[in-house]
Amino acid sequence: MSSNVYFLSLRAKDENHSVMRRLKRLTKILLEDRIERGDLTAIKIHFGEPGNHAFIRPVFVRQAVEAVRELGGKPFLTDANTLYKGGRANAVDHLESAIYNGFGYSSVGAPIMIADGINGDYFKEIEVNLKNFKKVKIAGGVYDADFLLVLSHFKLHIEAGFGGAMKNVGMGAAPRSGKQMQHAQFKPDPRPELCTGCARCVNHCPQGALKIVNKKSALTPELCIGCGECAVVCPTSAIEISWNESTIGLQEKIVESAYGIIKTKEPKVAFINFITDVSPDCDCSGWHDTSIVPDIGILGSHDIVAIDQASVDLVNQSIGLKESALSKSFNPGEDKLRDIHPHIDWSVQLSYGEELGLGFREYTLKKI
Repeated sequence: MSSNVYFLSLRAKDENHSVMRRLKRLTKILLEDRIERGDLTAIKIHFGEPGNHAFIRPVFVRQAVEAVRELGGKPFLTDANTLYKGGRANAVDHLESAIYNGFGYSSVGAPIMIADGINGDYFKEIEVNLKNFKKVKIAGGVYDADFLLVLSHFKLHIEAGFGGAMKNVGMGAAPRSGKQMQHAQFKPDPRPELCTGCARCVNHCPQGALKIVNKKSALTPELCIGCGECAVVCPTSAIEISWNESTIGLQEKIVESAYGIIKTKEPKVAFINFITDVSPDCDCSGWHDTSIVPDIGILGSHDIVAIDQASVDLVNQSIGLKESALSKSFNPGEDKLRDIHPHIDWSVQLSYGEELGLGFREYTLKKI
């Protein structure tokens, strides 16, 4: 089987065929007959780390916001806090970063909500019973929404090979502890020299695996389930964030998380990928290296697997830019993703997503 993936070229011959107008039309095509009047509509987006400038342009986001409003929905922009301690690890810094990068109400026409709360501990658990996870965590603001519209900037990624809709949902809509579970086979190892005995880890541990002994945090290993809650709440880094998962394991966990999140929303979910400013690194970087291919266009689909497969194919079918991080794969048809990150099999998230029934790798492109 195959799924429809709508393609919007960045070419525009006149005002009536502008990218802005066609983007709004694409959004309406995806939402019509699915969104209902009054639906609280989470527009999941990556606001970009301060210093990066490759994120989706706010003027594009406004077209999606206006389409939601015109169809009767109530849109808000959202993302979940990051695991690493950059400019978006808590809601205050995250909101400031979003506004700094141009996502204020006056630009996008919608409020912003950080989906997992001030410190990243507002979430729901969804039972999935899959290979790596029995349960996955979803940021509360995404869980509470009636409709989920996912806007993803397609780019490469140092651990997953690429970041598209699957990563934007599976990792991006997970709370901080959910991200920790994806990044590691986690067991805390409290460092006594940094521990102040504040007991925040003890209070957040759902299994009672941590306790304060002699004014320091101590673990009972057999009780630990590896949820990562302690690492994300520790104020002194006495319990460190861990990043030891394999690239295959990480991709599988991203897909399983996306599976749980999407299953709570279907059929009220849609995806739009922006294949512009295709950088060799994630938008979580505090910089943007030059694009590896020319800007290609915008895709839309109800199939998360198909839209990411189409995005990969369009990048690999494109000519590679000489003055970029590419070393050899400049010709159309050559694998740009493996040129940049040769140790990563980027196809894992697509094949596993198809295996779990999230969609199909075969697709039909339909021009808007």
